Amino acid sequence: MAIIAFPDFGHVNPALHLGRQLAERGVRVTYILDEVNRPAVEAAGGALIGYPGNRLRLGGESSVGAGRMFEVMLGFQTHTVEVILPQVRAALDQDVPDLLIYDYESFVAGRTLARAWDCPTVLFAPAIASNEHYSVHAEAFADDMTEMKQGVEELFALLSRVEPDEEAAWSLMTPLYDEPTVVFLPREYQPEGDTFDDRFTFVGHCVPDTPPDSDWRPPETGARVALISLGTESNERAGFFRTCAEAFDDGGWHAVMTLGRGNTAHDIPVAPNLESHEWLPHAAVLPHASALVCHGGIGSIMEALYFGCPVVIVPHTPEHIVNGRRLVELGLGVVYNTDEMVPGTLRQVVDDLASDPVVQDRLDHMSAAIRGAGGAARAADMVEKILAG
Repeated sequence: MAIIAFPDFGHVNPALHLGRQLAERGVRVTYILDEVNRPAVEAAGGALIGYPGNRLRLGGESSVGAGRMFEVMLGFQTHTVEVILPQVRAALDQDVPDLLIYDYESFVAGRTLARAWDCPTVLFAPAIASNEHYSVHAEAFADDMTEMKQGVEELFALLSRVEPDEEAAWSLMTPLYDEPTVVFLPREYQPEGDTFDDRFTFVGHCVPDTPPDSDWRPPETGARVALISLGTESNERAGFFRTCAEAFDDGGWHAVMTLGRGNTAHDIPVAPNLESHEWLPHAAVLPHASALVCHGGIGSIMEALYFGCPVVIVPHTPEHIVNGRRLVELGLGVVYNTDEMVPGTLRQVVDDLASDPVVQDRLDHMSAAIRGAGGAARAADMVEKILAG
């Protein structure tokens, strides 16, 4: 079988967890990812058709709108048409997989290949899913319909290069809710979750069975730990980390900041209770953390909730706003407006959230829901059932 994922950690990580489970069960797994993921693919027991990565990043602005997101997505889909599809066809047209797993952001590759190979598919959703009753894209871009319409038109023009028939090209873009879909969330987090039927398998979040290999240890002072991160995509906002450092520099908390690979702490205040890292496995810190302050990526949120840690979201994109809205609806965290971010009020928000026993009770219930959803093993069970016919 083959797995295609959008080249972002939040998409690649669940794909690797699923593929590892399948490989351990004797399934031959081929990943279609950018070349930088080769070591991780090999560690997961898979083979890689690796393409040269050239994806645009969202940038360092305090917030990013629909226009920039569509620009990034169109760039990736253009690369798919011009580079990825020819490379994959050359490698697999004579060795067609029995099943193709793809995420919606990789729909151009996934649906084009499935149509060419007459191959069954499984859609995987690493974030909030959509069905006939609820659309995460409609919610995220409700205030940006002009940009959304323009983005759809540009994408449709691109699709005509792989599918000249207008009706067939449009069908590549149209949501196909009859596809079996594995969702890497618990149903309890999904908006309108009770409208999602047995086409959707909610498996929670994937966390390794063994603790990550890390030298990080909680502070000997016993101070509460705040983990601060902007994930792998939104971490170019240096002002965010400076504000967070100033919010926690009085010693009342121990702040752990993961700045993103290549980013340094040269302009961040130094204090005994502040530590910064280019990268650190969050699963090493979150079991000891009393709060996560982050951008609102669903992977970061789910990992925090898995460990029963409340979340303060400082959103960067429309998707993060949707994630935060759901977090607030469930009483598991707070959304803090980027434009209002100052040290004193941020600190107060974190203090109040981490000290609220009602929030902690809700966190305990959500943590249990995530842990009980089955994870990658249940996702692999679903895939094997489809493979077996």
